[in-house]
Amino acid sequence: MSLKIFSGNSGIPIDHQEGMATNYTIENLDTYDTPFLAVYPDKIRRNIDLLISMFGSKNQVRPHVKTHKCPEVVRLFIVAGITKFKCATVAEAEMLAINGAEDILIAYQPVGPKIDRFINLMLQYPASRFSCLVDHITSATQISDAASDSGVMAEVWIDLNVGMDRTGIVPGDEVIKLFHRCSSLNNIKILGLHAYDGHLTEPNEKVRLARAEAGFNTVRNLVSELEYSGFDTPRIVAGSTPTIRFYAKHPDVECSPGTCVYWDRHYQDSFPELGFEAAAAVVTRVISKPHTETACLDLGYKSVSSEGKPDERIWMPELPEAMVISQSEEHLLVSGTPKLQVGDAVYGLPYHIGRTCNLYEGCAVVEQRQIVSRWNHTARSRHINI
Repeated sequence: MSLKIFSGNSGIPIDHQEGMATNYTIENLDTYDTPFLAVYPDKIRRNIDLLISMFGSKNQVRPHVKTHKCPEVVRLFIVAGITKFKCATVAEAEMLAINGAEDILIAYQPVGPKIDRFINLMLQYPASRFSCLVDHITSATQISDAASDSGVMAEVWIDLNVGMDRTGIVPGDEVIKLFHRCSSLNNIKILGLHAYDGHLTEPNEKVRLARAEAGFNTVRNLVSELEYSGFDTPRIVAGSTPTIRFYAKHPDVECSPGTCVYWDRHYQDSFPELGFEAAAAVVTRVISKPHTETACLDLGYKSVSSEGKPDERIWMPELPEAMVISQSEEHLLVSGTPKLQVGDAVYGLPYHIGRTCNLYEGCAVVEQRQIVSRWNHTARSRHINI
């Protein structure tokens, strides 16, 4: 890929050659300070359309909002015909309700004050249907008691451990016992089973999907055991972005991918066959040239996700040979950048877009190479109203 440098604050390319960076170029950068997160609605819409096209029915799609935390993205999904969503926090759930989501699963077992907040969501937003996860009778009992006090019925999903080893119960007798015990609670209704397989990140798709099938077989066997025990056939929420293609073949499963809406460099390197396109980029500028071959960017830990190896911060389409040397709170030092000058703008695709979004209160919206508005990351806050 040929080199493209953006001179000064204008963002107008010099040495203009064919390259990926043209997809992210912003021509009215003059008055916009860096660093900032830019999003591209045309790319978001294409990713949403691609996601939906992988499934036989929109009813199979329950996207997770943890990546973007943004009302406008929620509304793009709703316009595309998606009514069910998944989230991780009460604030994300409230953001969804405010913006018209009909069915909202908080993929978390509420404990302590979070139980009251969960119940309050039902009271404050009756047009939306809320549910949460449980994997322990103590939590289920406390949720039922709180629901009883407020005169509502709490809907829950039993959280399964299919290999993530983070939360949930290994499919088997303990799950059936929890079903029986929850069935005795007056204000709990079990909707189904939740099986998150976020540990399946093998780049080889054949291997990855075979592992997804092995884990899901334990869920299928559990369903049969529950039916034999006299329970109604439970609904199933399962999967993640890397395993979309496996769960798309199961019409009775709701799949809950998250990263695919914005995509990122890590997923592009690992799962290029899925076909999604990066719809968000960080925009940064050169603030210093300590040496001819190096440049310091205003892109520290506070501006881009910094987990992983040092070279897994951003990928710069116009600087494919650039290497990260070091990073601190407000600085990113890179090598292999002899053409960069102080003040030049650089576009970077984050390796982890979800954590990067969470570092920003909002994002610049780019259409036809112009920043036209701003979207707030409303659910970045832990509290909105509740």
